[in-house]
Amino acid sequence: MKYSLPIITLFMVILLVAAPGLTQDNTAASQIDAVVGAGEIVIGDQTYTIASNAEFYARDERTKISLSRFDEGDWVEFSVNAQGEIDAMWLSSE
Repeated sequence: MKYSLPIITLFMVILLVAAPGLTQDNTAASQIDAVVGAGEIVIGDQTYTIASNAEFYARDERTKISLSRFDEGDWVEFSVNAQGEIDAMWLSSE
C-alpha cells in the first residue's frame, strides 16, 4: 500500500507529458464511411478536412496514389496534423 501513491503519481506524470502530443501527428486506422469530396472525408463516424498538402499512399506505404483511389468501405490508416486535418493516408491491410 505504501507504494501505491508513488506509482499513481508516476502514472499521472506520464499521462500529462504524453497528452499534448496526442493531438499532433496522431495516427489511427479505421474504415472510410464516405468520401465527401476533395476537401473532406468521413472515417469512423468523424468528418476530417484533408490538408492541402496531404499525401496518399498504396498499401506498401511508399507508392503515392491519388485520393480518388480511396472508396467507401476501404480500411485506411492516416495521420492528423496539429490543425486536425488529415496530412497522410494509406490503404491498410486490415
